Parts: sequence; C-alpha cells; structure tokens
Amino acid sequence: MPVFSVVVPAYNAASTLRETIEAVLAQEFQDWELIVVDDGSTDDTLRIAEGYASRDPRVRVLTQENRGSAGAYNTGAATAIGDLITICSADDLLLPDHLREMDALIHACSGYDIYSSNGYYLRENGSQSLVYDSDEWSSERSLDLASVIDCCFFSVGATYRRDLFRTTGGYREGIYGEDYDFWLRAMATGARHRYTPRALAVHRVSSTQKSAARVRVYESDIRTIRELAKDGLLSNAELSPRPPTARRLRQLRLNERQSPTPRPRAPQEPAG
Repeated sequence: MPVFSVVVPAYNAASTLRETIEAVLAQEFQDWELIVVDDGSTDDTLRIAEGYASRDPRVRVLTQENRGSAGAYNTGAATAIGDLITICSADDLLLPDHLREMDALIHACSGYDIYSSNGYYLRENGSQSLVYDSDEWSSERSLDLASVIDCCFFSVGATYRRDLFRTTGGYREGIYGEDYDFWLRAMATGARHRYTPRALAVHRVSSTQKSAARVRVYESDIRTIRELAKDGLLSNAELSPRPPTARRLRQLRLNERQSPTPRPRAPQEPAG
C-alpha cells in the first residue's frame, strides 16, 4: 500500500498534463500512487494519461462524464489506497522534494490532519514569485479555522489523511471553490492544520483557470461560510470581524463596474 495517493483531476489538460505527471514521477520519495481522473475531456488528456499508466503501474487513470473539479476529486479520493491524499490540479506541479518533505512533516507533527506548504506562482510570461514571503510565514505554523476563513492557505500539493475525506463527506459538487469549502468544513468539525515554510509546489497563474474568476470564487467562499454559520459550526469569534472575503468581493464588483474593458470569462466548471 503506498503512503501517498496523488489525485489529479484533469479536464482538457493536454497542454499541461505531461509536465504535471512527470513532476510526480520525479519525486525523491517514491512510495506513491498517482490517480488521474479524466473529467470528460474532449482533447488528448485521456490518451496522454493512459500512455503513462501503460508504462508505470503506480499511475491509474479513471474516466467519467464531466462533473467538474469536485466530482473528479471525489472519484479519485474515493478509490485512493494511500493513507494520505495529496491534491494537484492538472496544470500545477509538485517539486521533486514535495512528498519527501511532506512525509517528514507528517512524522514530526503527527497530531494533525491537513498539511500544506509554501510554493511559487508561475505566470504566463514566465515570471515566478514566492507565495508567502513575509516573516510570519517563514517558520512552521498552524492555522485555525478563523484564520482560514480570513484567507485560505496555499493548497497546491496540500495533503490530508484519507479518513478525513470520509468524515467530511468528500467535496461538494456544485460549489465553485470546492477545495476551500472542503478545508472549512473539515476544520469546522475538528480537523487540524500544519504548514511548512518549504516551497514544495508550483501554481500556474492564467486567465482561463477557475481561480481567475475572482468574483465567483469569493461568492462561493461566502456561501460556504454562511452555510457553516447556519449549521452552528462557527463561533461568534470566527464570524467576527466580517470576513475579508466579503470586503474583497465588494471591491471586485466595484472594480468591474468601473473597468472599461470586460474581464475574461471563466471556463465552464473544468476539473483542474
């Protein structure tokens, strides 16, 4: 049984999937399985994934009709056999020491359920920058639920215990920000988070990915927070002061009304 199950949801990801898979194959820690979930792609995504699976038995490919990122994550995580699930979109990258450093962090801090790291943003023009470069992120730390409500941690390559998928009920389909929703629901019911300042993953920043539709992302975040509050899973301290997400959403809407040029439209719920 592998230690890590790396789950990669992939929708029309032919242009980036090879590099994402190669990054997993290049891991210094080799006790893993890779589950690529083809989410109804119409390009060469499935053919590329199956090519790797035919050459390496640690790579498994699942295919389904399009259900969006949450549905693809659910399919992959439900079949995972590793004790730990690592998530990675089909256009992101795990750096070679990612799983090795995660394994060391988990052994050193065994009383936690969710583990995340620092990383890099890679822009379309080739420039790269560190996600967290301030002193407060320069050492190991844990974020509580109130902190994650304020701002989600960098979650490319984030790793969690497989049992958490079951106890949280998986990813909610139909939620635009399914990963943030998952983290909040998990932490609202007792899951604990641990962060390492090591930069272990790369997030490609582009105008076509889901996270580029910032108003929809923030609206989804607020919906999750309101539903948790309605269910009695958030304390007054966690709800006050007003979440910065709501302030960012108001500013984004103001900027859009004032902008003379239309913002790019987000793709229709692609996985990854």
